[in-house]
Amino acid sequence: MSRPIRVLLVEDSPHDAALLLLELRRGGYEPLSERVETRAAMSAALDRQAWDVIIADYVLPGFSGPKALELLQQKGLDLPFIIVSGHIDEDTAVKSMKAGAHDYVMKDRLTRLVPAIEREMQEAEVRQARRRSEGEFAREQKFRHTIEDSIPSGISAIDGEGRLTYVNPAFCEMVGWKEAELLGAKPPFVFWAPEAEESLQAALALTLAGKSPANGFELRFQHCTGRRFDVLVLLRPIHDANGGATGWLASATDITERKQAEQRLRVQYEVARVLSEASSLQAAATKILEIIGESMGWEAGALWRAAPNAAELHCVEVWHEGPNSLEKFEAASRQMILAKGLGLPGRVLAEGKPVWFADMPTGKDMPRAKIAIQEGLHGACGFPIRLGTEVLGVIELFSHQIREPEKNLMHWMASIGSQVGQFMERELAQESLRRAHGELEQRVRERTGDLMAANANLETAVASLETAKRERERLEHELLEITEKERRRIGLDLHDDLGQKLAGVALMMKGLEVGLTKKKLPEAADAQRISGLISQAIDHASGLARNLTLGDLENENLPSALEDLAANVKHLFAISCKFKSEGAIQALDRNTITQFYKITQEAVTNAVKHGKAREVGIHLTQKPDRLVLTVRNNGLPFPSMIDKSKGMGLRIMNYRANVIGASLDVSPKRPHGTIVTCCLPTPGKLAKNGDGTPSPSPRVATVKLR
Repeated sequence: MSRPIRVLLVEDSPHDAALLLLELRRGGYEPLSERVETRAAMSAALDRQAWDVIIADYVLPGFSGPKALELLQQKGLDLPFIIVSGHIDEDTAVKSMKAGAHDYVMKDRLTRLVPAIEREMQEAEVRQARRRSEGEFAREQKFRHTIEDSIPSGISAIDGEGRLTYVNPAFCEMVGWKEAELLGAKPPFVFWAPEAEESLQAALALTLAGKSPANGFELRFQHCTGRRFDVLVLLRPIHDANGGATGWLASATDITERKQAEQRLRVQYEVARVLSEASSLQAAATKILEIIGESMGWEAGALWRAAPNAAELHCVEVWHEGPNSLEKFEAASRQMILAKGLGLPGRVLAEGKPVWFADMPTGKDMPRAKIAIQEGLHGACGFPIRLGTEVLGVIELFSHQIREPEKNLMHWMASIGSQVGQFMERELAQESLRRAHGELEQRVRERTGDLMAANANLETAVASLETAKRERERLEHELLEITEKERRRIGLDLHDDLGQKLAGVALMMKGLEVGLTKKKLPEAADAQRISGLISQAIDHASGLARNLTLGDLENENLPSALEDLAANVKHLFAISCKFKSEGAIQALDRNTITQFYKITQEAVTNAVKHGKAREVGIHLTQKPDRLVLTVRNNGLPFPSMIDKSKGMGLRIMNYRANVIGASLDVSPKRPHGTIVTCCLPTPGKLAKNGDGTPSPSPRVATVKLR
């Protein structure tokens, strides 16, 4: 059976071309051929389809075999190219072979043609397979390198002797050394921190022995700049074809931030523990500086306390590593009183924020700088001890190294400063309390026995008044709680009892209506109207139940809460209810907002239920010295204004106003309706006593009925 073959003939003689095709058929091929004589025709044929072999005459008019070979090479095609000529010498044939022709056959020896074609086609297949393999290998290599380059972790490989054989770009970036500087190196490596060399050697020994832990090692590396950082190193063996371990592949992940966060959390806990156990800042200062310094890598530190006028600083304590290593600096610090802006602590006090020097500057405003530099201190930073916006003192730290600012450390030290500031506040309060107690005892000792007895009686009376006041406040709160529980209970009764019964009646009425309609009785229309009235009653009862059970405050912003209440009233009762707010309403605590809301809710409910009002207005006004809530309606007067023996709702409003120290006023609105006004003094706008001290308003609500 003939084998198909695609042959491109570069031949000017049709007869010679026919002989070539005949020889191919004799060799068992069925050729599909095309004959071309020019460069353009050959180029078009190559672009038009794929060919298995090209047979070219050496000499053609205006074209030639070498030029045909050149065109084939320019197009980047690897096809068997065989020159067939009737008159070509051996030197010319060799020259053609060197140029890229695969074989040459004399026209008078065409028996060599088929074997040459078969051989070259097989070699072409081998070359194509090799190119495919090389392409796949190149793609795999590129893919592998792309993965390795994109991995954020540092990847390295060591052989059985511990020698570095591979590092990826992320590893080089992590340690700061170039690949050429790392490859071939043996332990100790340049990126090992000298102080951690013992633990690093132990980890390498375990690795080479095949005993590295599955969860890896936490080790300390150093950057080429000397900066230390912590890494988690995971190791996996590299096996040869026989399964033996020829080396180890290691991935290193920078865990410095995690370790620092853990360490700072421990430091905060230790500082809090020291402060909780200390009797004074003086007693706690040394331990605090030691904990911070040793944990964060500082060699010395000092704690300064600001004077009451915050104009100068006094040294509380100085700490440093090692005995007598900074004698002059310590002595200078303890003796100095630094004014605001003077020295590192003075700058912190003046600016109210951290100050960091990578290398301590010298100058007139840095009185201890020369002594510090003489004793080997360079890097320095200071952090304010704060209580809110007030700076109570300064913590300063020093290093023998030039140390660049660390933003995360500065933020963290702010929290330490707040911890110490809160302790200082407690210490000041305790000192004031002790001083006041001592002064009181001195005055008491100077009094006569009768005055002491009178004072004791007065204290008993005050205690009784305080007890009575607390009891009254407790009863008021209990009354409010009972009222709220009763309101919810009634709402639930309406919903669960009356609502269900009405629903049952509605269902039965609907059945009756359907039955009457089917019988075409005239009573069906009445039944339909009754069913509608029952539905209205159900809706009304449901609305009342929602108003009683779901009317609780949900918004912690008073204007928004009152606006929601107005919308709810308008929806439930189908009346006009508008809310208006004037002025910038000051921030209020949750209890005050709740009581204002409940007073408004009670006033609106009374207006709708008892006053039969069709219009209600809620007005909240912030004045310079007070917050005023006004609820107006156009209905009948409140029942309590007609018969003062009644009016539980008004009493509840009175209790609520009393809880927050507000006044309550209920007066008639002309010609119809009622005005409820609740007035709360604004904090900071209170009256003054005779000695100029604030005199807070008594927390007693007054109700005026007019």
